[in-house]
Amino acid sequence: MGQARRVKISLETQLGHLAMQFRGTRDDSERDEVAAAYGHVVDQLIASGKWERMPGFEDMLPDERMPEAFFKFWAIPVPHSLNGRDRKR
Repeated sequence: MGQARRVKISLETQLGHLAMQFRGTRDDSERDEVAAAYGHVVDQLIASGKWERMPGFEDMLPDERMPEAFFKFWAIPVPHSLNGRDRKR
């Protein structure tokens, strides 16, 4: 028998899978892990220089969990910094 052929999932598709995984759990530690993995994929997409389309809302995490690099790359305001939730008291 031959080896099973591995299908490579695009980085953009991985964002969608991670967003779905995030929404599928209420466990904070699991959500933290998924958000970290999402940030890593965002970093890879940025580094590739080939990221041409912003993901759809269904492929994003909630604003407060999106990596800051995402907002910088797409040149849009960082919502969770602007509303004061991240400010130190």
